[in-house]
Amino acid sequence: MWGLNFTVIRFGLDEYTPFTFATWRFFLSALPILFVKRPAIPWGTLAGIGGFMFTGQFIFLFFAMQAGLPPGLTSVLVQLQGPLTVVLAALLLREHATRGQWLGLAVAALGVLVIARSVEGNISIVAVALALMSALTWAAGNLFFRSARGVSMFAVTVWASLLPPLPLGIAALVLDGPRALLAPVLDPTLSGWGVLFYTAVPVMWLGYLIWGTLLRTYPAAKVGPISLLVPCAALGFSAVLTGEPVGGLRLVGVVIVLGGVATGLFASARRMR
Repeated sequence: MWGLNFTVIRFGLDEYTPFTFATWRFFLSALPILFVKRPAIPWGTLAGIGGFMFTGQFIFLFFAMQAGLPPGLTSVLVQLQGPLTVVLAALLLREHATRGQWLGLAVAALGVLVIARSVEGNISIVAVALALMSALTWAAGNLFFRSARGVSMFAVTVWASLLPPLPLGIAALVLDGPRALLAPVLDPTLSGWGVLFYTAVPVMWLGYLIWGTLLRTYPAAKVGPISLLVPCAALGFSAVLTGEPVGGLRLVGVVIVLGGVATGLFASARRMR
């Protein structure tokens, strides 16, 4: 579901501006608060999740893809949130990373440089930088998300989704105008609402429910490597549905990034034993 999401977002950006898309996505994602009780965690934690993991991550992601970064390649760069979480935890929470974790980060960073080299001439380096900012804000959100323990992951997701629509909606109103913000209502299309439905229901509600259940049932070090399947699935879907090329130097960079992420994850698993 999360792998296909990158291609769905690509199609959604043909229907809506990034701020309008993000506003409606999180507005719809927050609707279950009408019957779901607020989780017993501080508002600051919900604000951190909503501000970094949701608002920051997806705004940078949407603008990166609007700038021309293809879905599969975007998913690989955003997956750097794993190693970046290790760095932020070391800097902000004084957690000590192992040599293997730092090695994984270095390898993944090398892969990003290879990918950046591969996109010269047809994709803006700015788009790559935006995707990396998406990974960084997701990593920052992880520090808040990890503290939401002992509560429903579904409740955390929908209540954290309550916060982004207001600032995003104001930005859409100012930058895009009222007609663009109200496009899903004033100019509804089947494809537009299909995109909004997919990004809210399977991706946000069901996806985070499944992910949270896995994290509760099994050790994080065992579940973590599953996230490596997301960019693999995204590359496959994008190649089939959008014709995204994944060969040559770009494929080498993708393999290096995934190898770096895997190195960091497996180093974390060894540390937990």
